[in-house]
Amino acid sequence: MADIQTTGGLFTEEIRSTILTHICEVFHCQPEDVENLTPVQAGMTNIVLSFECNGGKYIYRHPGLGSEALVDRGRETIMQKVVEDVGIDTTLIAMDVDEGWRIGRYIEHYDFDYHNLNDMVRAVMLFKRLHEAPARVRWNFDVIQKAESIQAQIAPEHYGNFPEFAEIRHRCYALYELAKTDGIRKCNIHGDARDVNFLINKDEIYLIDWEYGGYGDPGFDIGSYICGGDHSREEIDNILFTYFRKKPTPVQKRHFYAYIAVTGWFYLHWTMLKESKGQKVGVNKDLWYHYAKDYSLIALDLYEGGSSCK
Repeated sequence: MADIQTTGGLFTEEIRSTILTHICEVFHCQPEDVENLTPVQAGMTNIVLSFECNGGKYIYRHPGLGSEALVDRGRETIMQKVVEDVGIDTTLIAMDVDEGWRIGRYIEHYDFDYHNLNDMVRAVMLFKRLHEAPARVRWNFDVIQKAESIQAQIAPEHYGNFPEFAEIRHRCYALYELAKTDGIRKCNIHGDARDVNFLINKDEIYLIDWEYGGYGDPGFDIGSYICGGDHSREEIDNILFTYFRKKPTPVQKRHFYAYIAVTGWFYLHWTMLKESKGQKVGVNKDLWYHYAKDYSLIALDLYEGGSSCK
C-alpha cells in the first residue's frame, strides 16, 4: 500500500498494520474480515478511517502527529462517559486510554454546514445540553494555560510567525482577564466544537471526539464553533441569539466576542505546533489568524463601551 496523506497525518503501511491488530482484538476477527479500510478526510488531530466488519460499518481514530502533546486520553474517557449519559455522543464501541485509538459506530451523515440555519440551531442546542449537564468533570480547561502548554512543545523558530503577533497576544491576554469579571458560569465543554466533530443527518446529531473536553468557559465552545468557519458578524449574532434564546445582554455579548478572539489565539498555537512537526494546516490557519486579530479589536471595543456594543 502506498502512503496516503490525510488531513490528520500520513497513513502508512505500518499504521495500517497496527490498526488492523486493534480492530481484530475488539471484534475477535481476522484481518481478512476487515473490509474497505479507507481514510476519511476529516479532522486534523488524528488519522480517521472507516471500515466494515461482520456486516457493520465503523469509524477508527488513530492518534496523529503531536496529539500526545495536546490530549490527556484518561480525561477523554471520563468525558465520554459524561456525554453518553446525556445522549450527546453514544457512538463509542471501544477506546484505548494509553494508545489513544478509538472505534465508534459509523453514522450515516451529511457534511455539517455552518451556513445552514437548521444545522446551526441543532448544533447550538447540543451545546446547551452539554453546558447544562448536571455532572461536572474535575479538571479545568483553561484556554490560555492550554495555549502556553502547547507553546512549550513548539521549537522557537516556529513560534510567533504571524504578522502583528505580539500585539494580538497583548490584546488576547487582556481580553482573557477582562472576561473573568463577567460572571459567566463555567461548565463542561467540548474544547474543539468545529464542523468536523458533528455527525448530523435528518434524524440525529452527535458531537464526537472528546479529547479536549473539561470544565471551562462556555465561550470557548462557541468560539471554537465560530472559528471553524467563515462567519459574518450577523451570523455570529444569530448564533448567540440561538444560544441564549434571546438577544444577549451587553455583558454576554462582549464575553463571547472576547472568546472568539481568545479561541483564535489558541488555535494559532495549535497551527504552529502542527507546522513545527511538518504537517500543513491549510485554510484554517488564515481563518484563525483573522479571528484572533480582528475580533480582539472588536471585543476590546465592546469592553470599553464602544459603538459595537449596541
